[in-house]
Amino acid sequence: MDTSAEAERLRALRDLAVLDAPPEDRFDRVVRLAQHVFDVPMVAVNLVDEDRVVPHAQVGLGSGDIPRSVAFCSTTVQGEGQLLVADAQVDQRFASNPLVQQDPHIRFYAGQPLRAAGQNVGTLCLLDSRPRDLTAEQSRMLRDLAQWVENELTLSQETVQAREVQRRLLPSRAPDVPGLDLAGRCVPARDVGGDFFDWQRVEGGLQVVVADVMGKGMTAAILAAGVRAVLRAGSLFHDLATSLERTATSMADDLDGAASFVTLFAGRLDPGSGDLEYVDAGHGLAVVLSPTGGARRLVSVGMPVGADPGESWPARTERLAPGEALLVVSDGVLDAFETAEEAVAEAERLARRGLRADQLVEAVLERTSHRLSPDDVTVVVVRREQD
Repeated sequence: MDTSAEAERLRALRDLAVLDAPPEDRFDRVVRLAQHVFDVPMVAVNLVDEDRVVPHAQVGLGSGDIPRSVAFCSTTVQGEGQLLVADAQVDQRFASNPLVQQDPHIRFYAGQPLRAAGQNVGTLCLLDSRPRDLTAEQSRMLRDLAQWVENELTLSQETVQAREVQRRLLPSRAPDVPGLDLAGRCVPARDVGGDFFDWQRVEGGLQVVVADVMGKGMTAAILAAGVRAVLRAGSLFHDLATSLERTATSMADDLDGAASFVTLFAGRLDPGSGDLEYVDAGHGLAVVLSPTGGARRLVSVGMPVGADPGESWPARTERLAPGEALLVVSDGVLDAFETAEEAVAEAERLARRGLRADQLVEAVLERTSHRLSPDDVTVVVVRREQD
């Protein structure tokens, strides 16, 4: 075996970040369909690692890895195309193989390589304990199903990359601002979206941003990175409204090209006075919570960034009294509630418990943890400490 070529193959496999991952319905559906279409008892999506073959999805086979030394799929990935073994007992390559001589007593095997980054990383394979063959049409169908699996594996890789971009957008920790108690978290969905939040020290206090880019995957993550970078740079020199308008202008072509837009809340809080200046671009998910249980929803009057090239976002003002907290969430939180009013009522109930900022964030996330939603969940809390 060419060691350098094998190293490249293993690198492509590792880059997919699916090895030893939990089962996924999208791959399980493929093997169930193949079992029905080809009328075989055993089908698997196998990933071929350095010294083992790892089933990523299977039907009719036992669970667990297979030593690569006895796996038919190892031969498949070393070839250039589909491997067909009509009767393993009369094929010198496999006749003495323990998988032929012992359970599951393989006689028939058909394997189509699965490719990623130009490398054979695994197989979609059909197995039977009886000798048989494939027609030309069945051979083509196996290739088509393998292409489906390859497309899903590519999506998995893009999701991993997008998740890393999103992770790098998020603050590693909250800044230490005297007079303020801060916390924030973003919990990505399976299909990574464009949620992010940010803290930034600016003249006069602390700037807080929560944004949600429409869309999923790498495109949404890259757009989110652009919005964050441009807004951060402009906020050092301009007031809030001007910073947002400049961000919208800078990102207009990118958002238009991706047919996307961004809902965004940005606020600047003076920790001494509690004065809050904010702009809301179609976000509408910010409330001020009183420790006694009241809630004031902050007004959202503007369209999302990128929805209307001529849009502007006038700044509004609010004041946080000592003990009050600003809570800003993404729309993924709303999926846990029947209505927005119910969500606000739950926030009021939590505020009456006198929780710290980090406790309030975790309480909101716990309330959404059992939801069925494709959206990220972002929660940010800024609480003005009691005098």
